[in-house]
Amino acid sequence: MLQGAYKTVGFIAVVYLAIFFALASGLVNSIIEGRNLKTFIVPSRSVQTIGETIVMTMILFMGMAGVFLLYQAGKSQTPKSQQFMLVGGFGILGVAMLIGYYLVSAKL
Repeated sequence: MLQGAYKTVGFIAVVYLAIFFALASGLVNSIIEGRNLKTFIVPSRSVQTIGETIVMTMILFMGMAGVFLLYQAGKSQTPKSQQFMLVGGFGILGVAMLIGYYLVSAKL
């Protein structure tokens, strides 16, 4: 009986995070100002397209996955798995930051 409750809470948490990350990525701005634009990246800091919002949301999820791996590395029992999770976590965070910086530099 409790497994169904845990699945429901997990689903609600994922939906909450998706909505929060989408709003943090500029969903409202892209709906209001960027819906009639034909390009993927607009070279302006005040206008954003839906595609940019989707990419920024994925970058936030990648960063969250990297931080989660770093958190799990602290709870790990064996040094080998701890090392794997640390390298993976910092690697994912690095890739997310590089993509984010690339997107910002393309907008300037």
